[in-house]
Amino acid sequence: MVSFDYERGPVEFTEGYILKTKQFRCSHIRFATRYHRPERGTETVELYHFEPREVPVGSVMILHGLGTKNIAFLMWLASHLASAGVRTTVPILPGNFTRTAHGSTSGKDYFSSNVERTLRFWEHAVVDILTSADFLGQNGYWHENNCLVGYCLGGMLSVIVDAVDEDVFSQTIVIAAGGDIAELMWHSPTLAFVRREFQRGGGREYFLDDRKKFQDIFWHDIQRLKSFESVEEMLRSDIHPLLKVDPIAYAGFVPTSRITMLEAIFDKSLPRRSRKLLWEALGRPHRHFIPAGHVTWLPFQFVIGSFILKKMKIRELKRSIKLMQKPKIEK
Repeated sequence: MVSFDYERGPVEFTEGYILKTKQFRCSHIRFATRYHRPERGTETVELYHFEPREVPVGSVMILHGLGTKNIAFLMWLASHLASAGVRTTVPILPGNFTRTAHGSTSGKDYFSSNVERTLRFWEHAVVDILTSADFLGQNGYWHENNCLVGYCLGGMLSVIVDAVDEDVFSQTIVIAAGGDIAELMWHSPTLAFVRREFQRGGGREYFLDDRKKFQDIFWHDIQRLKSFESVEEMLRSDIHPLLKVDPIAYAGFVPTSRITMLEAIFDKSLPRRSRKLLWEALGRPHRHFIPAGHVTWLPFQFVIGSFILKKMKIRELKRSIKLMQKPKIEK
């Protein structure tokens, strides 16, 4: 059974500064994962924490997308939010970048023809996100004015996290994310590597390699989601195992008022149906459209940064100006 349980308690960590500017300091924080079945190479949680020099006016956690390339853009966003006085933390999710599993490829383990392996990475990511929030709270790094921002994979995980523990984040911004893993595995251009695994004989368990049967079962089980009164009841049920790590299954347990969605109009990585399904499952929260694609919005971090400040009710002109300024690195 899918489980996001972990042992709570004080987190022993190491921290070292890797960048100092006149506006903020960035530290690299590491500690052992609380997930009980980590793959080799993913055992250590890594956080990049941007701490403003001034008294912080809020806290943001940014969850990145699949793979490595998008992380640099989100680090840039984090540095500018910190310049504006917002504590910002970017966890590296297991299976990505410097936490890629031994022998694997960054970003590929969340969608695999191996169901058990896929489930483990989703479980692991949720546990690490919640443990990271625990760590920030324990060490005085968390502000009552806070926000979770998730892009792509990070957006999907943010919905699950909000449902599993509703007391951690005050509000959530979901960027370029969708649901229905069956739809994504068979129709997303980004996940063509999974379909190649099917061609090589993978995915026979749970009918992943049979497009029609897999999607029919998944859709049938999606219709059953409204009958569950709690996350625990849903996890104990006999719905398709991959639906148990799909944000659509958790959306009904998240207050609609807490969510804001940003959707890329020209997103070719996520099928339109996938995006619409998640939006509807979340109760049709406020949704804003960006005239960009799944990845091409990334260079426009100023727009996203300004939007985050607005959602957090940080409206001082000086902070908007600081958001736009280039950080001055100290020698």
